Amino acid sequence: MEQAFMALVAAFIALWTRLTLRSVAQQPLLRRKNYLGEEVVNSAGLAFVGSSILGWLFLCWRGSVDWHEGGQLMFAALWFGALGLLDDLALDTSAKGWQGHLRAFFRERKITTGFVKLVGGGLGALILSAWVLAVSAPTSLQRFSPQWFLLFIASSIFIALSANTLNLLDVRPSRALKGFWLLTLVGLIVSRGQGWQSLLPLMVGTIVCAPADFGRKAMMGDAGSNPLGACFSVWALNHWTTPVRWSPAIWVLLAIFIAIQIYAEKRSLTEDIKRIAPLRWFDELGVRK
Repeated sequence: MEQAFMALVAAFIALWTRLTLRSVAQQPLLRRKNYLGEEVVNSAGLAFVGSSILGWLFLCWRGSVDWHEGGQLMFAALWFGALGLLDDLALDTSAKGWQGHLRAFFRERKITTGFVKLVGGGLGALILSAWVLAVSAPTSLQRFSPQWFLLFIASSIFIALSANTLNLLDVRPSRALKGFWLLTLVGLIVSRGQGWQSLLPLMVGTIVCAPADFGRKAMMGDAGSNPLGACFSVWALNHWTTPVRWSPAIWVLLAIFIAIQIYAEKRSLTEDIKRIAPLRWFDELGVRK
């Protein structure tokens, strides 16, 4: 019975994503040129964000996903999706990277949409971090103790950097989707398959959007890449936490995210991927030539 319900939810998410993607493609405001100068649909990630929220509602109602976790995922999708859509619509390229947005604010007194996303993303990460710790913190952890504050700050940074890491990847077709799928695979291995139901809506939605992304007909945009990263990190914090401690995998992935942010500020990920044959092959795998 449970399997039949999950299959029904998956089918609904797939259909809803497909219909929403078609609607998004018809919006003139959501069209822009990609890196090759081709006019494509932007913010296509809105399709799987919306369908995933409906999917989580169904799963929480059925009891397949805890209401706290479902609420956290829905909040992450809405919050980071809205911030990403703002950046997509503004098309503000006056500053790049978090250093550029901070420099524009402090030196030029200019508030870029990237700065709004930076501040808003940090606030959303703090809210989600407090929510997750209130529900999933190790039982031995005393609230508001120095250890609690350490985990609170670390999990906030984890959520914010996870969202931005997927955003950094979304500059070429399929790259952000592959990054999310790879994170999901690693996540399920670490959790030994526990919590897969919570990832089902995003997995189905991204798979439905994949042909348009791989075929250079659409880009998920910040409205899609930011929620993917944020939702994954929220899921990981829920399912990589034991009653005694955080899983070491969280600290390892946090270190990787920090390294990627620093690297991307100084070098071009795209140019370096082109120079490394295995990465170039994986990056181009399935993408329309």
